[in-house]
Amino acid sequence: MSDLCELILITGFLGAGKTTVLRRLLGMNAGKRVHLIVNEFGKIGVDGALLKDLGATMDEIVNGSIFCVCRLDQFEAALDEVQKLKPELLIVEASGLSDPTAIRSLLEQGGRYPDIHYRGCIALADATRLHRVIDTARVCHKQLSVADLILLTKTDIALPDQIAAAEELLHTRYPGIPVVHAVEGNIAKELVDTLSTSHPALDESYARDLTLQKRCLEISQKMAPDELRSFLRLFVEDTHRIKGFVKLGEKTFLVDCVGSYIKVSPAQSDQADNRLVVLASEGMPLRKSLKEALAWYKDSVCEVSQNT
Repeated sequence: MSDLCELILITGFLGAGKTTVLRRLLGMNAGKRVHLIVNEFGKIGVDGALLKDLGATMDEIVNGSIFCVCRLDQFEAALDEVQKLKPELLIVEASGLSDPTAIRSLLEQGGRYPDIHYRGCIALADATRLHRVIDTARVCHKQLSVADLILLTKTDIALPDQIAAAEELLHTRYPGIPVVHAVEGNIAKELVDTLSTSHPALDESYARDLTLQKRCLEISQKMAPDELRSFLRLFVEDTHRIKGFVKLGEKTFLVDCVGSYIKVSPAQSDQADNRLVVLASEGMPLRKSLKEALAWYKDSVCEVSQNT
């Protein structure tokens, strides 16, 4: 077993805190040869820019889920490369919109990846939003159903009633899967070391991603941070996630919005292309609210195709 590369999958719905947990895992495995595969649904790769300084080799796969047909070939190519590099640990951070139920059948197909051992899945659940997304976003349930460990995140800002309801929901729907609180990505090394090595049979069909709306906005460098926050407030409640690096004046900022929470914070990055990826479920009124917001800020923001 010591000659094998151990694979840990991190999954969870948009904004649950996967990148923060990934940083913690890298810290507790300092000194090991670690490789990352980071997957984002939008064409603009933000997590890769946030993680590139952590000393691990990395592949970034964007503009689709690594488990769907549109990006599966890239994921397989990355796994082939991992076998050549022979790291001790492979951590895969899946898109918040991915259905990971097929990962084991993928790894076991025809003995193609004999040097990669699947340790298990750490799934994240946001205590502040779980009740709103678990029944409206099919992939949220899929992500939790394959977990070997569920981390209940954001318990430091969730209301006591939200935490209690989230714990009851998780224990009821996913009996037998440990549920632990994880504030700011804190997770005990002992929990990671005891991830399951045997896993129940799963549905092996390759499912499509959540039906969603995906928009890309280009932000003028002339906008002020407070002006950008005001723009985002006009439609953020009709989204699941807004993310990207923008340069405003001479400073670079990370925009990271989850639900109605808006964060525009200073960032050290050379990745600022001043584009934001906006993701929402098909049933959300994003089209209307975004159109109104763009009308108010037509001189500072425009919508662009993600193919440009």
